Amino acid sequence: MPLPSQDHIFVRSPFIIEVDDPTQTGSKVEIFIYKAGSPIPSTPTYTLSKLIPASNNTITLYNLSPYIRENITHPTSPDNLNVNLQFTPYEEYTLVEVYAYNLIGGSYVLQSQEKYRAFDGFGYYETGMNPNYSFGSAVVLADQMNYNYYYDPANYPATLGSLSGTITAFLPSSNMVEYTGLQTGTIFSYTTFSAGVYDLFRVPPSMISEGAKVIIYTGPPPFVFPYWEGTFRPVEECKYQPVVLDFINKYGGWQRETFFKASFESLEVQSTPYNFMMNIENLQYDVREGQKQIFNNNGGIKYKINSGWVDETFNENLQQLLLSERVLWIQDRMKLPIRINTKSLNKEKNINNKKINYSLDFEMAFDTINNII
Repeated sequence: MPLPSQDHIFVRSPFIIEVDDPTQTGSKVEIFIYKAGSPIPSTPTYTLSKLIPASNNTITLYNLSPYIRENITHPTSPDNLNVNLQFTPYEEYTLVEVYAYNLIGGSYVLQSQEKYRAFDGFGYYETGMNPNYSFGSAVVLADQMNYNYYYDPANYPATLGSLSGTITAFLPSSNMVEYTGLQTGTIFSYTTFSAGVYDLFRVPPSMISEGAKVIIYTGPPPFVFPYWEGTFRPVEECKYQPVVLDFINKYGGWQRETFFKASFESLEVQSTPYNFMMNIENLQYDVREGQKQIFNNNGGIKYKINSGWVDETFNENLQQLLLSERVLWIQDRMKLPIRINTKSLNKEKNINNKKINYSLDFEMAFDTINNII
C-alpha cells in the first residue's frame, strides 16, 4: 500500500501509515528527519520494524507522529517589523522522508517512499487520522476569519504587543500576498520568488493604523486564484491595559490574540510548614523564635483577563488557545511563558447573547522567587 501522498502532516495528531503485502512476513519503516537548508541524513533518524500479526493478517501499522514531533520546538513567537517574506525559524517545523519496506523471503523490499513537511498542529476527531490543511502544495497556518489586534499609536512599534502579529505559511514559488487597507483601499502586494515557510505580516507597517484584508493567491499571473483570506482590524483601548497572548494554534503556527478589557492580578504563596526544635537553656526558651516555621516559601502570580465584546467566531480562537501547549504573554519588550488554568469554555452564540465577553484564568509558568539551579 502506498504511503499517504499529502505534502504536510500535523504531528499532535497520529500520522499512521500502513505497510502491507500479501506475501510479507514483516515490514520496516525508515524515517529521515532533517531541517530545511540541511541535507537528508545518511542514515535513518529512526528505524521501526514489525512482524505481521498472523499469516491471514499481513497488515502492519506505524504511528510516526511521536518520533517526528520531538524534533519541533517553539522557542519564541516571531516579530516581523519590516520584512515582506521573513523566513520562519527552522525549529518551528521539520522535513521528513519516509521509506516503507516489505519483509519478503527474509529480505526487505522497498514498497514506497514519500517526503513531508511536518508542523506541530493537530486535527479534531471529526477530521480523521491526520488533517490535510493544504491548498495544493501550499499551507497557511491560520483560520480564514476576522481578527482584531491591539493598536497603540503612542507606542507603536516600541512595544511588541503593539504589533499585529504574523501568519506562518508555506508558499510555493510565484504565489502572491496582497493587502488592502480597510479605510483607504490602498493595495500592497509582493510575490514569492522561491518556495519556503514564511512569517508574513498580518498587517504591513504602512497599514497598521487602519488594518488590512489579506488574500493569498496562486501564481504566476495571469493564472491566479485566491486560496486564503483573512481580515485584521485594529482596536484602540483607552481605559484598560490589553493583554496580548501568542500561542501555537491547531495548525502548529503562532497566533496572536488580545484580551482588551479589565484584568486582575493575584499572588498565591505556598510553603512547607514544620515544627521548629526550640533551643532551651536554663529551662527557658526565646518566645520570639516561634515554634511553627516554614521553608520553601515561594509564590505564583495569577491573572483573570477579559476579552471585551466579541462575536461567536471567537469561540474557535479560544478553543485553540485552551488546547495549546505553548503560550507566551507579551509585556512591552518581553515575552513570558504562561499556563492557562481555564479548563472549560461555555461557547456563547450571538442568537442567545448579543454581547459576548469571555474571561480567562492563567498563571505565570514560573515561581515568583527565582530558584533555578
